[in-house]
Formats: sequence, C-alpha cells, structure tokens
Amino acid sequence: MPAVPFIDELVRRLRMDGREAEARYGGARSVEIRIRYRDLDHPVTLWTKEPDLEAAVTSLGEGCRDDLWPDHGVGSAGFDLLLVHLDEVVATRDTTEPVRISSVGLEWPRWSRG
Repeated sequence: MPAVPFIDELVRRLRMDGREAEARYGGARSVEIRIRYRDLDHPVTLWTKEPDLEAAVTSLGEGCRDDLWPDHGVGSAGFDLLLVHLDEVVATRDTTEPVRISSVGLEWPRWSRG
C-alpha cells in the first residue's frame, strides 16, 4: 500500500481525545474513517483521499497559522483547524451521511442537526 502520511496523522489526531476512530483504507489512497462521539447515536463517517487531505491541510494551515497558531507549522495549524471544523459539523449538522474532506477542506452537510 502506498504511504498515506496525512491520513495516518488525521487518524492519530482523532484518537488523541480518546475517540474511537476506525480507518478502512481503500484504493487510490482513499480512506473511510468511522468515528464514535459520545453525544451521537451513530458513528460519523469521514471519507477522503490522501492528495485531497494534503491539499486541504496545507491550504487551511497557510490561511490560519499566522493568526491562530503562529508558533505551529503550516501542517499542524491546518490539521488543528480541520478538526475544529469537524467538531462544528458534528455539533450542528446532520451527520448520518458520510462527510467528505475535499482538496479545499471539509464539505459541510447541507442539513442542520434536528
């Protein structure tokens, strides 16, 4: 299997808070990650590809690092902001369908959480 360092780092960071995160690696350097949250009765499923995740993390990090985390690297700041966005999605949106991370970041589900 080709190296997927950004996916591996995302899974590691998701597990840091004691969350259960199960990764299923697929073809074309893709992954489906199922995450359990205490507040939800269903797992949240993330789907991404390594090149998209790398582009999103880099873009987010370049855009926020100087203002939010000036002592972090671009990659670290990008992952931090991506996880903040994920927490916002889980708190406010319907996550019964998979959530995708594209090359520009998290694609927010259309429907609010009811």
